[in-house]
Amino acid sequence: MNEKRLRLTGYLVITSLFFIFFMMDMLFTWKVAQLQLKIVFITILFSVLVWEPTRAVILLLRRRLPGLINLRSRVMWELLILIPYACLLGCARVYLEDLTLVWGVRVASLGNYLYTIGVCMLFILLEAAVYEGAYFFVEWNRARNEAEELKKINMQVQLDLLKVQIQPHFLFNTLNTLIGLIELRPKDAIDFTEKLAYIYRYLLEANDRTLIELEEEVRFVRAFFSLLKTRYGNALHMQIDIPGDQGFELPPLSLQILLENAVKHNAMTQARPLNFLVTLDEEENSLCIMNNIQLRDSVSGTGKGLPLLKKKFALLNLPPVEISSSRSHFVVTLPLVKRYSYESIDR
Repeated sequence: MNEKRLRLTGYLVITSLFFIFFMMDMLFTWKVAQLQLKIVFITILFSVLVWEPTRAVILLLRRRLPGLINLRSRVMWELLILIPYACLLGCARVYLEDLTLVWGVRVASLGNYLYTIGVCMLFILLEAAVYEGAYFFVEWNRARNEAEELKKINMQVQLDLLKVQIQPHFLFNTLNTLIGLIELRPKDAIDFTEKLAYIYRYLLEANDRTLIELEEEVRFVRAFFSLLKTRYGNALHMQIDIPGDQGFELPPLSLQILLENAVKHNAMTQARPLNFLVTLDEEENSLCIMNNIQLRDSVSGTGKGLPLLKKKFALLNLPPVEISSSRSHFVVTLPLVKRYSYESIDR
């Protein structure tokens, strides 16, 4: 239900309820037309004074504390503001009716004050519940759709990487290297096999993780790089300048996507190697990934890597991925999240 429809429906409902339960007997008891007009006027005025300020408070807090993550804080502030307002409105109404003798009699009594305050509080809290309920449903549905889209993106990233891993040429080089290591350096062969198993295990588990520790992502990309080295040898270099565990997290497979993208789009030889550099900017809470540009004549692939990465960060409500390039270098800046400081749509 959109806000305009909710507002109109709310006016009709609250005015009707107030009139039926609290003014109906007066309308049929007092036959004087002037008093009947007073009843209608006071009913409408009271409905406006209940609905509009309550709505304004709810929408203001919704802008200041948006989303499901702030639901508890938002509701707490609504109660802290609206309950005193209900008391003030109820007292003001009884006081003014008594002062002006609008009904021809004195109405200021403790029972009438408490009764009117209760009526105000009932309608105000009912309105707040309706607004929050409608907002909760919309946000919950949006979060569910974003979570599903994020899972699809993760699966697409995994699929693209697996396609690279099972390409005949890549698989042949990997197995050929493993056979050579088994014959010449059995201990290195065990290490190589463990890295290969670790990569596939990481891929299978990545779809179930929203964020992953930077240290673990670096460990994975080093293992992935070691497999790429079996194919490209000294034509591919990687340097990672990250001093220890800095308590940062990022979406899984982010570095792998960028490394694979650099390898896919650039030619490399031992004379002109491809250099992949990863540095940490602790002040900006970001990761800078840079590679030199020496483009291939033709590139095969879907071209979805970088768009999927940018969309993943957007769906997680993270700062945007920044991409820049010059004639010689391609640079991507990934925003990082401090551990335990982020709550996602499905975490």
